[in-house]
Amino acid sequence: MDKGLNNSDTVLLVVSKASLASKYVTLEWQHFLETNKRVILLIFEAVDLPKELEKYEWVDFRGSYKAGLQELFSQLKQPIREEHPVPETVFKAPLIVWFTIAVSVVTAICTLPLLWTLFLPWILIPLPYRIFKRSFNFAQVQAALLMLPFSLFFEAVITESETNNLDRLIVYIFISVIAGLLLFFVLRSPALQRWGKPEANMRKFANPYKPDDLAPAPVSFFVDYAIQDRHAAEDLIAALKAHRHILTQDIHSAKAVFVLISRFKSDTEADPEKQVVYPVLIQTNPNLAEKLSKLQWIDFRPGVRKLDVIAKLLPEPSKLLKALGMRPVSSQTVYSPIITTMYYFLIFLGAFTIGSSYKYFETSQDALLSLSDNMFGNVFFGLIFHGIVFLVLLYLMLRGITRRTGWFSSFKWVVAGFFGIGILTLWQFSLSLDADSELQAAGNNLQTSVASFLPFLIYFLGITAMAFFFFLNRRDIQRWFPVKK
Repeated sequence: MDKGLNNSDTVLLVVSKASLASKYVTLEWQHFLETNKRVILLIFEAVDLPKELEKYEWVDFRGSYKAGLQELFSQLKQPIREEHPVPETVFKAPLIVWFTIAVSVVTAICTLPLLWTLFLPWILIPLPYRIFKRSFNFAQVQAALLMLPFSLFFEAVITESETNNLDRLIVYIFISVIAGLLLFFVLRSPALQRWGKPEANMRKFANPYKPDDLAPAPVSFFVDYAIQDRHAAEDLIAALKAHRHILTQDIHSAKAVFVLISRFKSDTEADPEKQVVYPVLIQTNPNLAEKLSKLQWIDFRPGVRKLDVIAKLLPEPSKLLKALGMRPVSSQTVYSPIITTMYYFLIFLGAFTIGSSYKYFETSQDALLSLSDNMFGNVFFGLIFHGIVFLVLLYLMLRGITRRTGWFSSFKWVVAGFFGIGILTLWQFSLSLDADSELQAAGNNLQTSVASFLPFLIYFLGITAMAFFFFLNRRDIQRWFPVKK
């Protein structure tokens, strides 16, 4: 980066709260100002500027990105003398952002009848404000929007509606689904991806590059990793050795060093000033060592892929980083497809299971009040105890799967956890069956709600699909769950 700054005639400095708060960006622009070269400020957010930057040219990107780009190209060809000071106040945003906020308001309103899901209102009701503040979590919003149509169907099935309310129900479901789908796709648009902070963005895929089939020149390399990430390291080493690269036993004698970053490792003894160092991201680590935080990394969070590309391009670091390098961001939520699937499945199942208990009591009041005191107590306290145990198990599983820590950082324990969830789901359904059996034995035509049956159905359909997906992605599972010391 320093070499690029020194060899440039003009530097484009992105102005936002995040960029001006970054000590690395500050060091870079202060260093560049000492060279007395040209600076153009790209205003993406109105902030108070340091005095040193107030005199430079600027281009406003807060409104139309396309118009800002055209103005930038024009200024690059012909420098101008600014007639107005750099905008440091007044909020501006592209029209697409305001449109997205409006759609998210409609979606939030449509979520109000779905408060029983807990997850949907927690994510979607504050979403308009979070879009405005650029601080929403893309992965969580995506999960909520995918869950929305299923929740609407669930609500329609278990809610008894009179004939004169049927038209309203259809209109409500139609508006909710359309608004949710529209929001789902708009959040993926280039304008919204530019607008959001890293956690509000999809993962940026690397530039496609297909190396030729010629044998690469051998390069000495070293893979620096924590023992917990051994499976990923072994696959990388095997691919590099298969292309005749030389594994060294001393990190300091290697020409290229791959540092596998995860919660178990954030630093290395390698010297980026003397060696070619590639941080390889296995898992997001916000406490990355300073000497690694400024380097481009190779992203293995979505899975260990394209090892042959790494091996073929190892003699040419610039091409390797162009093909596989990622811009350094720290707060994106990225997992491999199998881990993402487990995450979504547990969130969906948790929302439907806990929410169904609420809907069960809401829609089965007459039937439940007709039960004997003993049976009513069994159902009432049984569902409360079930909900507490289920939530604790769900939290521990999600924590173990996504953070690779705790009991459920072992795949064997995850399988046991899914088995336990199955038992809890079956127990929830059996409580409803016991209540219905007593009502029928007493000659009562009332029945409890079908609400308790749907989580049971969702679990067994989902776990069947998950088992097949586990088999297809068994190597990714082995790489993700930490090796025990």
